[in-house]
Formats: sequence, C-alpha cells, structure tokens
Amino acid sequence: MVPTGDPVLQGVCAVLVLALPAAMLLVARRPRRRRVLAAGLAGAAAAMASLVGTALVGAGALGPASVLDAAITAALTAVVAIIASTRLRPLGGGVFAALWGVLVLPPVFAAAVGSVPSLVQVVFGAVDYAGVLATHVAPAASLLALSLLSSAPQDEPAPPRPGLARSIAAVLLLTVGASAWMIGVERAVTAATGRTLANAIVGVLIGALVAVLIARIAGRTAGAGWLVVGAVLGWGAIGSGAAFLAPVGAGAAVVIGAASGTAIIARAPASADLLRRGAVAVIVSVAIGGVVLAVLADGFGLAATGATAPVAGQLGAVIAIGLGSALSGALCAALALLAQRLAPHRDSSERLREGE
Repeated sequence: MVPTGDPVLQGVCAVLVLALPAAMLLVARRPRRRRVLAAGLAGAAAAMASLVGTALVGAGALGPASVLDAAITAALTAVVAIIASTRLRPLGGGVFAALWGVLVLPPVFAAAVGSVPSLVQVVFGAVDYAGVLATHVAPAASLLALSLLSSAPQDEPAPPRPGLARSIAAVLLLTVGASAWMIGVERAVTAATGRTLANAIVGVLIGALVAVLIARIAGRTAGAGWLVVGAVLGWGAIGSGAAFLAPVGAGAAVVIGAASGTAIIARAPASADLLRRGAVAVIVSVAIGGVVLAVLADGFGLAATGATAPVAGQLGAVIAIGLGSALSGALCAALALLAQRLAPHRDSSERLREGE
C-alpha cells in the first residue's frame, strides 16, 4: 500500500487491531504459555517480513501505513497460530502460522487491498473494501488444507466452553479490532468513514446474535461461544461492502452470511471436524457477503445497473483466493508437520507441567 493519509489514524488503528488475537485467546483452548509464545513469535516474524517487504518494494519508505499493515499481519498470523496450535500443538502451530504469515498472506493482501484499483478488481471485477479475502478467506482456506492433512491430537483434553463473560469480552474485542482495520484500510477519514464504522460495528454484533439464534434453531445448545462464531462470520459478510452498502444491504449481507455460515457448523454431526466446518463457514460468509454487495451496492450493484458480471466477479475472487491459499497452506502444513515430527516428543503430563 502507498503510505499516505492520516498518520495519527493509522497509528491508532495499528494498536487497536491487536485486539484480534487477544479476543481469540479469551476463548481458545487453554491459552497456556507455550501457545501464547508461539502465537507471539509467529506474529512478530510475519510483521517483520511485512516491514522488510515494504521497505524493499518502496525503496525504504516506511511510515504509519506500513506499521498498520505490519500490525494487521501480526494480528492475523497470531490468530492463525492460536487456531493451528489446537491441531499441531504450539510448535507446529507456530511454524505453520509463521510460514503462512510470510508466504501466503502478503500476496493475498497485495491482490485485495494493495493498490487502487486492486488486482482482484482488475482481474475479476470484484470489490473488497476491507480485504476480507485476506483477513478471512486466506486463513480459512489454509486452515482447511491443514485440517485435511492432519488430525486433532488424541491425548488433548477437551477444551472448556467459553463462559458468557469471556465470550462477550471477545466479541467486543473483535468489534474493536475489525472496526479499526476497516477504518484504517482507507488510510484517512473520508466521506465513507461514518458508514464504514457503523456497518463494521453492526455487522460484528448482529452476526453474533444471528449465530446464537441459528444454533438454537438447529437444535444446538445456544452457548456463549456462538457469539464469537457469529462475530467472525458477520465481519466476513460485511467486510467487502462496508463502505458501499446502505443499512438494508448491510443487514442482508450480515444476516444471510452469518446465518449460512453458522448453519454449516451447527448442522454438523458430533463426529464432524470442527476446524474444517469452521473454515468452510468463513469462506461461505464472505462469498455471500460479496454477492449481496454485487446486488445491492449503491451505484454499481445489480439492482442499480442491471449488470450480473459483478456477482460472478465476487464469487470468482473468493474461489481463486481460496484455492491459491489452500494450495500454499498445504505446503505450510507439510513443513509444520515435519517440524513437529522432528521435535522431541513429550507426553501430555510434561506439556501440562511446562504450561503448553
């Protein structure tokens, strides 16, 4: 991205996006020291790679915009590490996330929000205002590949269900982090900032409530954890069109996207792989949000112009980024599995004593 705009806004947003991994730690499986350390190291490695890449491409031009890019990169990579560590343990999860943050995320970010017009807009005619192709589709597709190449550890105790207080706190942190990124991605306050902020906040919060309702309809216990699931899906559904959707369009994107994604998880049998289901749900929520944007966007949606090409473009971008991220994520998973296999084996009692 070009490092221009309001440096104060970019600096504030860079700090606030770090609420994202904090939210995940609140509801993650026993966030012990080794998991937190793995997430922090992976995020730091990805952030450093982002800054180095910006310096090389921009001939050394670093500024607040570069710091914001590095912060969202670190935050997303840390979240991926937290999730992956439930599958690969802290070492494997950290290696997977670090490789993902260095190899997979940068090209997706560059394609989604790296220029105006973006690469996905030039190639597919797709609009992705807040870069959910990078924040949601890329990590979900890579984690989906990981779920296909690995199985959950058999000697791990079942994760405790997050309580209501933790889940609400996590949703609020997700709201802060998501809103900061959706505002910060524009680099400065613009005429669209008010709508973007409103849609971001409403999208995350309404998504949380929709998930609880759909889970209840599906016959699942409407636990507090569904609030976090819905918040993530709501962000994915509204992100593409946060600046371009009026209240009716924004509401449709969030409700349909979050409901569809939640149904994929809630209707899963007890034996289903939840990581796999969750990854698919995230991708579906983004795809639906993109379709609603293509239909209802102010000025350029199907309802305003009669053009159907934007619908195909939104879906094409999700499919292309998803496939690319899955393939590169599979490489990251293979290397992480190798690193985990070469590491000294410790039994579950040792891991618990050492704070894993």
